[in-house]
Amino acid sequence: MSTLGIIAGREMRVALRNRSILISGLIFAIWLPVMSAMGIAAGAGEEVTTLAGSIAAVTLPVGVFMGYIFCADAFLREKRDGTIETLLCTPVSLRCLWEGKAVGVAVPAYLTTLLSAAVTAAAVTGLTGAPVAAEPLLLAHLAVVVPVWIAAAAGLIGAAQLALGMRENQILGFVLIFGFVFLIIGLQQVVPGGPGISATTEAVLAAAGVALLALARVIAGKVTKERIVRTIP
Repeated sequence: MSTLGIIAGREMRVALRNRSILISGLIFAIWLPVMSAMGIAAGAGEEVTTLAGSIAAVTLPVGVFMGYIFCADAFLREKRDGTIETLLCTPVSLRCLWEGKAVGVAVPAYLTTLLSAAVTAAAVTGLTGAPVAAEPLLLAHLAVVVPVWIAAAAGLIGAAQLALGMRENQILGFVLIFGFVFLIIGLQQVVPGGPGISATTEAVLAAAGVALLALARVIAGKVTKERIVRTIP
């Protein structure tokens, strides 16, 4: 097994054992879709494309927020308890360590987001009778756009949490989350995709997600072990 796979697997096991993180994620993943489904069903009528677009608009911010929730357990936890110093002494590059942790965060965040999307689609279908889950563009959105944005969020937030101190991270975490949400809303408003969901909108969102993921990798490459050690409380 590769080093990246070992690190990612470890982070996923830790995430699955952290009940507080799982409970918080599941509550958010189920409560928000149920509340959103009522508004979607009331405001979008029975047009499948419009309903699918509304679900896609809700799902992407949920995925980004899930990445933020799981990041706290993967990156900040080891800085708080000091075990990050031990990891930095291992013969593993900092880039590989960041990549493994980002993957370990993105996988459970993505699975939780898929659960959220499934609950939303089921609730909307139950309220309207429209077969929303069969909409091809919504499936493409969940299979391509959502995981890319989750990986980008996990990568950027994780790199920031490695490089900054605890106080700065408390502020920057919320700034990044709101920045992601506003960027998503802005792209969805600017792109001329027509009502509901469109191929153009999904293509732009996918390209933006890839660009953010590339930016996260560049930022992570600038972080040094000495910088991380200086920010350990």
